[in-house]
Amino acid sequence: MIKKLIPAAVLLTVMGAAQAQVAAPAVTFYGLIDMSYGKNETIGDKKFDFHSGGDNGSSEGNSTTRVGLKGSMDVGSGVKANFKFETGGITSNGEVNPGGYFFNRQAWAGFSGNFGEIRLGRQDNVPLQVMSDFDFNWSSNASSAGLLALTHPGSLNSRQSRSLQYISPAMGGLSVQAGFQPESNDYTGTTGNQANYSLGLKYKADKLLIGFVTESARTDPGSSFYSVAGSYDFGVVKAEISYADGGVGFKGTTVGFQAPVAGFNIGLTYAKNSDAAGATATEVWINREIFKNTYAYLQNGNLNKANAYFAKGNATALGVIYLF
Repeated sequence: MIKKLIPAAVLLTVMGAAQAQVAAPAVTFYGLIDMSYGKNETIGDKKFDFHSGGDNGSSEGNSTTRVGLKGSMDVGSGVKANFKFETGGITSNGEVNPGGYFFNRQAWAGFSGNFGEIRLGRQDNVPLQVMSDFDFNWSSNASSAGLLALTHPGSLNSRQSRSLQYISPAMGGLSVQAGFQPESNDYTGTTGNQANYSLGLKYKADKLLIGFVTESARTDPGSSFYSVAGSYDFGVVKAEISYADGGVGFKGTTVGFQAPVAGFNIGLTYAKNSDAAGATATEVWINREIFKNTYAYLQNGNLNKANAYFAKGNATALGVIYLF
């Protein structure tokens, strides 16, 4: 019996040593909590109340309250395997994306290396990823002037399922991102979407940032989308301007400014829709990091005319964001 146990023990020892040499995946649990007091008249919310960033379809406060898991593991030859799963908005009642899917924001896996990064699954679309730097108030859920006026450079349909994307490494300040979604039912089970393609370019040189993105129509009939944007940091103030065209009712110009004042960031954004009978939206905000990874903010957005998505009115919030 002892002679039979010795080879087994040796085998287990060798297997354990071999497994120890394989890098374990680095998995991170992360999240964002947005707590605010306010109301959003543009979605029919007429009374001031306390909110989580996941309330009313994640249309309250500044950012969506959510948690997620992300990981990366060296799989050899300088290549890493990566994944990310992120929940939909968490409401004040503790529900996660009521009526929808649990990992509604992100659910993708892929590989990265010297060649760049490849991802497949549900993720932010290429327009949103490329143009996210051209909204100084973090593309606020409730008050973003570009979102309210339907002129946001990152488009309204900001996520795609079954999306294959490639992100290039930076090349002298230039980065490229491309995406493809095949023709089939979308993640909700509805039909009608067609194969679509997207391409984004971003160029950074010192204090100048320029972005361009285009996406083919997702449905038939449907409209393609393109946007161009630029920003410059003058030191005393940062300025950005963008133009987006997503078809009838979804085109126009957005201009924004942000200035650091006594440790605060103070900003103003103005958006004008070219189609919606001159509909305009304005956004003002002030924010500051008050503790490590903790930000306080006050913001107000106003839409002067109703459109296909939002009612006329104000969206106001005083809140705190905590990142972990």
